[in-house]
Amino acid sequence: MGLNTVINKLKTLWKHRVKKKYVYAFSVFLLFLIIADLAFPPLTPASYSTVVLDKDGQILSAYLNKDDIWRIKTTRDEVSPYFLKAIVNKEDKYFYYHPGVNLVSVVKAVFNNVISEKKPVGASTITMQVVRMLQPKKRTYAAKAAEVLRAIQLELHFSKREILEMYLNLIPYGSNIEGIKTASLLYLQKHPSRLSPAEATLLSVVPNHPQLLKSARNTPELAKYNLRWLNFYARKGIFTEKETKIARSEQVIIKRTALPRLAPHFCNRLKSDDASPYIQTPINLGLQQFVQESVTSYLNKLKSLGLQNAMAMVVDNRTMEVVAYCGSAGYADNPDGGQVDGIQAVRSPGSTLKPFLYGLAVQKGLLSSKTILYDVPSDFDGYTPKNFTDTYQGQISMRDALQLSLNIPAVSLLQEYGVKKYIDDLKRAGFSSVKANEDKLGLSMILGGCGVKMEELVKLYAALANYGNLREPVFYRNQSSKKSQALMDSSAAYIISNILSGIQRPDFPNNFEFTYKLPKIAWKTGTSFGKRDAWAIGYNPNYTVGVWLGNFKGTGVPQLSGAEVATPLLFSLFNQIDQKPAAWYKMPRSLMIKEVCSLTGLPRNSFCETIQYDEFIDKVHYKKKCNHLQSVWVNPAGTFSYCNACLDRSAAILEKYPYYPPKYLEFLQNNGLPYVRIPPHNPACQLMSRSGELAITSPRNGGSYFVQGNEELELKAAAGNTDEEIIWYHNNRYLGKRTMSQSLFIKPDIGKNTVTCTDKRGKSVSVSFEVKTF
Repeated sequence: MGLNTVINKLKTLWKHRVKKKYVYAFSVFLLFLIIADLAFPPLTPASYSTVVLDKDGQILSAYLNKDDIWRIKTTRDEVSPYFLKAIVNKEDKYFYYHPGVNLVSVVKAVFNNVISEKKPVGASTITMQVVRMLQPKKRTYAAKAAEVLRAIQLELHFSKREILEMYLNLIPYGSNIEGIKTASLLYLQKHPSRLSPAEATLLSVVPNHPQLLKSARNTPELAKYNLRWLNFYARKGIFTEKETKIARSEQVIIKRTALPRLAPHFCNRLKSDDASPYIQTPINLGLQQFVQESVTSYLNKLKSLGLQNAMAMVVDNRTMEVVAYCGSAGYADNPDGGQVDGIQAVRSPGSTLKPFLYGLAVQKGLLSSKTILYDVPSDFDGYTPKNFTDTYQGQISMRDALQLSLNIPAVSLLQEYGVKKYIDDLKRAGFSSVKANEDKLGLSMILGGCGVKMEELVKLYAALANYGNLREPVFYRNQSSKKSQALMDSSAAYIISNILSGIQRPDFPNNFEFTYKLPKIAWKTGTSFGKRDAWAIGYNPNYTVGVWLGNFKGTGVPQLSGAEVATPLLFSLFNQIDQKPAAWYKMPRSLMIKEVCSLTGLPRNSFCETIQYDEFIDKVHYKKKCNHLQSVWVNPAGTFSYCNACLDRSAAILEKYPYYPPKYLEFLQNNGLPYVRIPPHNPACQLMSRSGELAITSPRNGGSYFVQGNEELELKAAAGNTDEEIIWYHNNRYLGKRTMSQSLFIKPDIGKNTVTCTDKRGKSVSVSFEVKTF
């Protein structure tokens, strides 16, 4: 009865001049009921078990509710009609007709239980049973009266369908098992919609005698009890003759089993954030099981090396859905941290951040794929990184430097690009540990000197796979990824993807088993300092796959490397994951083909005689131009060169000589490698005494020099025709020893600088000069 109906009834009573005291009495009673209803709201199931599902609705994992009860939520439509007919007819055949209390049954029960001495009978309806299961009390007349009132309250607030669904979810099946769906899954290993008449009969009668399932297996007593009720249902016409005949011949197998525990790290993660009865995910169960088994099997082969842990993650690049999530090789492997979710753990990335830096540098116009970089021993203000192989390539193209994962070119590029700017880019990409520790990070971060999570790396590489567009991974089914942001120009991402897809590189597995049907992928490996982490991240237009091997405890393994250990697992997974690879990436319209010098890979200059072609981003200004030659004034015989102080243009000619960057020139000289030398300085120069005393010819005393960024200045000295060893100092700081024919380069301070050199006889000479920035 609604509120408006009550008000209209009161108006009618008043209109017909019914005595006011009756109206007042009815109003007070009604008000009392309303207040009581508000003070004691209707009972509903407090909590359900959380069930995590894969993309097709298959159970991945389930959890006890907050009361440690297995209560899996179900609806009437999910339950077999055989069970619905059986349970309603057995427990409350007039359920759909009474208001929560069956008065006929109540009178009958009072007569049998109080007046006569016949066998006691119950009068509880399904609605009253729901109340009793929601609020258990001792069986007293007062409790029964309260139960009646509560049942009527439920009927006023909920439909018969809703009350029946409450009942279906609360039916006790012994121990801590409640609800028809829970019992069907745990005892019969099937969905309740698929219950046969025999199974439906069994699960309809057990609630009255839950001890029958105490042993969780078939017993003669259980079979006998089930047959008796099956015959009863047949007599009542609940089941047809054919259904009854089939049910009598069917042997119902009772076996208590545990619910699935698949993708446990993934499920635990979602359960901690969401206690809903059902959480549907995009996990592909078949793929998940394959990845888990592959990771576990592969790790078992390597445990003799001292490796105890591995993890893997697979994302569908088209939707950004997480389709496989393996937080560790074995969840039950407690001694080795099997329950640790490695995908959310912070680890050193090794070299896996290099492609992102190279892509951003391409986007900024600092280089292109054929630009020549210099892999030589370098000192970055006290930081002296080495390559993984402890060897140096000298000159090398950007493409080869990235494919070989060389450290020196990457650190040099980061210095040029800017550490602060690169940190900002990583923060924009969602690297939480980088954000938290940005004040502590420097050049070493490009070699693994920062912290990352597996999911952050996979997201970054998925951005490369999506032409530079960054999107968040999707952990829930039917949930779209958040709006994408352009992390990198599409042309830069395309260039990096093509470089990383090359197979003529040292981290390409030699084992045919891993590569015989491999789809085309781009991939990068990484090994952290101390050989604690081995990474391999790969992608193509369809999927991004990340794998990691190491020890969660941080113990290093001498044989560990991303190329040797992680890449085979990555390729093995891709062999099965992407059976129908999509076409490779199309070249973006903003990508232009231009001429570059064959010797430097830089945009050609007027003196470049041989050229090749490279990819450039349209409308991006490339700051550098080829400078592999420099102009030098020499005498006609080419036996000595001139400086501004001694140059006589009438007696000199301008010639082209190769230009070697300072560090590369030192590398050539220190390793005795051939190179074209500029002729020695004019011995008659006024800066040098006729007696051949020591003199500094570069930089010029009192001169002013303009530098840009980390540009270096060359130091030169001469003493007649000798080539003796001298010692150099800059602003009273020792630089080292060089012969006079060897070059030495410094990073000058902005402002006043003083350079001093001393020969073996103790003679010293100094020059002062000023340095300014552009």
